Amino acid sequence: MRDAQTAAADYYGQTARNVSIDDLGTPVRRFLVAAQTVNELLSKGTDAATYKNIVSGGHPGASVIRGVKYVRNVVEHISHVIQPRAEHTLIGGASGLRAYLFWDEVPAAVHAQLHRGTQKLKPDYDASLLGVNVTETMLDTLKFFSDVAPNIPHRDSRGEWTDFPLMDQPGVRDRLHPEEPSEEVTARAWLNGRRPNGDVRVICGQITRDGIRYVFGHTFVDGLSYAPFVETVEQLSLDMTAGYSYVAGDVLENTVNRNDNFPHVVQGAVFQCRHDIGTWTTAAPSGGWDKDWVDGKTAITWHRLVEMERNEGYPAGFSYLIRRARRMNALVPYSP
Repeated sequence: MRDAQTAAADYYGQTARNVSIDDLGTPVRRFLVAAQTVNELLSKGTDAATYKNIVSGGHPGASVIRGVKYVRNVVEHISHVIQPRAEHTLIGGASGLRAYLFWDEVPAAVHAQLHRGTQKLKPDYDASLLGVNVTETMLDTLKFFSDVAPNIPHRDSRGEWTDFPLMDQPGVRDRLHPEEPSEEVTARAWLNGRRPNGDVRVICGQITRDGIRYVFGHTFVDGLSYAPFVETVEQLSLDMTAGYSYVAGDVLENTVNRNDNFPHVVQGAVFQCRHDIGTWTTAAPSGGWDKDWVDGKTAITWHRLVEMERNEGYPAGFSYLIRRARRMNALVPYSP
């Protein structure tokens, strides 16, 4: 499963680089091979009969798996079956550039070369892959395997799926994680019910709006912060009960700016700790503070970030995309 996860992340990461479609075809082929390997392993496992019944039945992801099996055989005959559309790039400002490619028509001559059993899978390809964003198919495939074999995802030392979440693309609602629901209300509940990504969050203050207390600060992973965060005190308590670490400290005083070292981080500043976080922070109270506090030099910035979290003055749905990027720490740059 790790090979499939890594290939999916590699493909997505490469779509933000100036590479050709042929170059992007390489991680796509790696993903198809890895996914079919997982499919075959589950087909021969201790509960093979049940798995085969699921794959051949009406499970929401079964058609995707059958379509992936079909196109896995197709790419043995042609280099790739992915193509861009007119809207395939996002360019400008903080958004950077990302290519969006979609599964294309399979040439009749190639289809005719496939084994008869494989040819029978073409309706699944046409129904579930044709015209679909390639990344979406990859996430659907990984989600299916996780649904039928919950212990199969490869996880890193923090318990997160290895190589996930994918990096946020501003303004784009596409999922960043195999488990992320597509519908916003459900996705928000999922997001709030899981621990934040990253190693630790350093709180830089607290303010109250309409009777709701908010804490804010920076999320750190491996000594680096790529994104700020904003949470209600209620969410802070839930996160700490789940075992996540929140501390309080002066981030600007104890970090250095590393933007120049990370040219692909285009959505905010990158801060690196001068010393171990434990030497300049104190434990945060799970119930927040009785009185609000914030450094006067940065108060305007934090008030603005809280407004964004509250979706004040922003388009509907915008706040979820911001919250998702911050809570999942999905601004960590792609690293091949």
